[in-house]
Amino acid sequence: MNWKEQLSELEQSKDWKSAIALMQETINQNSSSIDAYLSMNYLLMNLLVEEQYDPNDHDYYAGLLKKYFIESYAKFSNNPEYLFYIGRIACISEWYFDIEIEEAQSMMKKASELKPDNMLYRWANYSDLDMRESSNKEKMILYAKQALSEPGVERELKSKGALGKYLWDSLEYWSSYEIETERK
Repeated sequence: MNWKEQLSELEQSKDWKSAIALMQETINQNSSSIDAYLSMNYLLMNLLVEEQYDPNDHDYYAGLLKKYFIESYAKFSNNPEYLFYIGRIACISEWYFDIEIEEAQSMMKKASELKPDNMLYRWANYSDLDMRESSNKEKMILYAKQALSEPGVERELKSKGALGKYLWDSLEYWSSYEIETERK
């Protein structure tokens, strides 16, 4: 079983300590793996923001998140794939990354500039804007629908584990948003 399958099982069973240990080992063995760093950053962010854990472990997990973010950003800050995903992760809880929301959004914008034809990256440029503005909402819906219709997007997101599932669910939500509002 590869590390992605192991991580998925550990996340599903909510065995956070084992999942973190697995990712630490994975990164130590392959420190050039963007996927390993992204998985670790998402695992820690999701744990801190969404999951139940011993409150005594909070500072340890927050410190690990900051460590792996700083380490990965130093290695991959010019890689559009990394910038897109880490920007999305950081937008959820930028305070844990010790950055401002604008810095996280800037990462996604840079990814889009480096790969302007990538529909996921275009979609991300609108994902954290003010949705009260109808033009932002329209573009968010349009790019979500276009991203879902591209053959490689589902495959790419599936390869990202829990992070990919989170993004796929977001795309599905926004692609159906217009349909829901038209029915009202």
